[in-house]
Amino acid sequence: MASVAADMTIRAHSQSGMHFCGEELELAQLFKAYGIDWQPSVGMYVLDQSELIEVPSPFQDRVYFILDLKHFLRRSGSLGELKERVCWLPTYEQARTFLFEAGVPHRAVAKRLSNAGAIDSGNERLELYRMIEDHLSGQLEAE
Repeated sequence: MASVAADMTIRAHSQSGMHFCGEELELAQLFKAYGIDWQPSVGMYVLDQSELIEVPSPFQDRVYFILDLKHFLRRSGSLGELKERVCWLPTYEQARTFLFEAGVPHRAVAKRLSNAGAIDSGNERLELYRMIEDHLSGQLEAE
């Protein structure tokens, strides 16, 4: 009985896909305004700000997963144009990697997530987005 319930939970979760809250979408657009350095590639989620993709998103309004970069490049014409027309929506792992590569130690991330209550509330990715915004704006305090 427990395995059936677990299976149903897994299927229900997989059908819902990745969801980004409104604040995450707003922060991602700020990242773009700050000039965040990113390269569109397979495995990234993007927010289509200019209706580049005509097909409705299977996830949420204007949020797409890059499974085939060539498809996005055919629509945009070039990598530069693609970056102009969409903004990157980092996953949890991509946000952690970005912060680490930006010089933010893992312990500082863990401390921030804990202090913000992000783990208990289940909004770790949102708090990581807030940290990225703080980093890009120069507001992230050194640990």
